[in-house]
Amino acid sequence: MKQVYYCLLASVAILGVSCSRLLNLESETSVTTNYLQTDKEGLKRAIAGLYVYERDNIVDNSNEKGIVILPQLFDFNTDIILFNAGNWAAVARLTTLTPDSGVLEDYWKFWYAIIGRANEIIASSADLGLDDPDVRRVHAEACLFRARAYFELYKRFERIYLNVEPTTVDNLGRKYAPASKDEIFKLIKEDLDCAIEALPYELPSNGNGVMFGMYTQATARHVRAQVAMWEKDWDCAISQTEDILKNAKGICELEKDPADVFSSENLRSREVIYAYQFSKNTGGGGHLSGTALVGHPVSVFVTARYSSVSGAICSSDQGGFGYGRDYPNRHLLDMYGPSDKRKDCFFVNDYYYNDPSSPKYGQKIKPGDSGATGSAYITSIHPMSSKHADFWTNADDPERKTSFRDLIVYRLAETVLMCCEAYYHKADNDNAVKYFNMTYERAGNAPFSGTLTLEDILDEYARELNFEGVRWPLLKRLGLLGEYCRKWEGESQSENNWLDKDYTYARQNFVIGKHECWPIPSNQILLMGGSEVYPQNNGW
Repeated sequence: MKQVYYCLLASVAILGVSCSRLLNLESETSVTTNYLQTDKEGLKRAIAGLYVYERDNIVDNSNEKGIVILPQLFDFNTDIILFNAGNWAAVARLTTLTPDSGVLEDYWKFWYAIIGRANEIIASSADLGLDDPDVRRVHAEACLFRARAYFELYKRFERIYLNVEPTTVDNLGRKYAPASKDEIFKLIKEDLDCAIEALPYELPSNGNGVMFGMYTQATARHVRAQVAMWEKDWDCAISQTEDILKNAKGICELEKDPADVFSSENLRSREVIYAYQFSKNTGGGGHLSGTALVGHPVSVFVTARYSSVSGAICSSDQGGFGYGRDYPNRHLLDMYGPSDKRKDCFFVNDYYYNDPSSPKYGQKIKPGDSGATGSAYITSIHPMSSKHADFWTNADDPERKTSFRDLIVYRLAETVLMCCEAYYHKADNDNAVKYFNMTYERAGNAPFSGTLTLEDILDEYARELNFEGVRWPLLKRLGLLGEYCRKWEGESQSENNWLDKDYTYARQNFVIGKHECWPIPSNQILLMGGSEVYPQNNGW
């Protein structure tokens, strides 16, 4: 069983509330600002609740949840995704996405809820005194939560407002105004620098073992490097990434084989900088639906529905149940050379007849077979990502439509490639190649020895970090999002003749100069005083 940060939550049970109520609202309601100001244990419970609140908003597939991570995780609106069907179609296809789209308001409100809770903890911990190491750590974690929330909001909306004070009856009537980029990034950097100074590289531990799923200095430095890349502060990006790579040896290290990162239900590799931890234990990220325990929906969205083919049944060795909604496209799969082992360890390319009663038992399901042709091909046997497929937690029930597998947020491979890219922008090819080869060579390729181009680096980002939420912000900050999306998003019949039609929705619909930003939710503009006070983003 997983020993993750749920052990921290055990202390929250003192509050005497049900698990479901606790995970939803406890840190915002029962743990009030006044209580936090006078009690260190209250601070610890509040920060635990913030970890849980973020994680639990991807537990089910309703619009108000899942949106927090899924568009990023599945690389929507980029050059390496094939969207078939399902929730968030407005975001993936850019057909009906408008300022009134509920999923966008959910995203906006979610991150601002994180910010509001972080503000309370930051203020309360400062009042309690940062000389106490426990209080100082909680303060640093809250600063990192706030920094990450503002960074995610900025990447998607740009035109956001800043709030650094706990909400009280005295400031409910605040005036809203979009902050400048300089103001936004100044606050984000101050919060991240506070976290870097206070957090160690080592994960915390208690009597139950290491508390996986919590922030460390590596998390803070990784996000600080991401921010530096957006500001084109290459020296800062190099400083942050190299500090992790040099000073966290033995704690943060690349695996020797990329297959080892995603080789189990538990994302505990030293390469993982931060991940959402799930478990079937109480407080482990699931909830009861009737009498059934359900987890998050990510795995079933990336898993093909091979079981719809006659002669195939759901089984954990093929990823369990799947809806067949979000896939790597041909453009991505064609980036891998013949020696690159990631094409096999990051994807499932073949499915098999596995019903013992089938005369085809053990044979490969081929395109054109009954149940795997026409419109059924894309749902049933298109190559799929295995990074989030669940070969483990649903072995007891292969037809379960949710998963308890951990989900990655930040990984050291991105740290390495940011360092590579930063050296490239500084025209230091030797160092750029050095860091490029850390992921490229370990994948089985011959070491790269020439002069790197930006395209080389972008292709390596794609080969290594697909379906990890890296592609969209990477292309946006480089000014390439629209160009790349319009060239390669999805798949056409000419690129894959087994398709029944072109699946190139965003390729056709992306408007350069508009879709690099999401629209500010209409309801939020009204609440902030209307468009004269808070203007809508351009093009919307």
